[in-house]
Amino acid sequence: MGNRAYIQIDSKNLDLPIILYGHWSGDDNLTAVRNVLGRTTRIGDPSYLVAQIFYEFATLGNYDGELSFGIEAGQLAGAEMANVPNVYVHADSGAYSYCDKVYTEFVQHPAVVGF
Repeated sequence: MGNRAYIQIDSKNLDLPIILYGHWSGDDNLTAVRNVLGRTTRIGDPSYLVAQIFYEFATLGNYDGELSFGIEAGQLAGAEMANVPNVYVHADSGAYSYCDKVYTEFVQHPAVVGF
C-alpha cells in the first residue's frame, strides 16, 4: 500500500549517496527534482541541494513532520518497493536520470555529469 517514491542524490563530496523516500508521493519525486533544479543556485553544493530537494518533495506531499518521509545514506538497488521509477540526481552537475534516461537541461557543470 502507498504510492512510494525515491530520489537518490550523488556527489563526489558525499561518502554515500543520499536517498529521499516518500510513502505517498507518487510522481512527486520527479516533480520535486525538476522544480528545484529549475530554480536553484546551489548545483555543485550537495548539502544545500539535498535540503532543497527534500523540502520540495516533502512540501508537495504535505509532510506534517511525523510520517511518510525519510532520509538515509546508501544506494538504491532498484528492488525497492517503489510505485514509480526512481529519480537519480547528480548534485555536482545538475543532471538527473529517470527511467534510464539522463536529462541535462539544468546542467551547469557539463564536465561532471556523472551518470
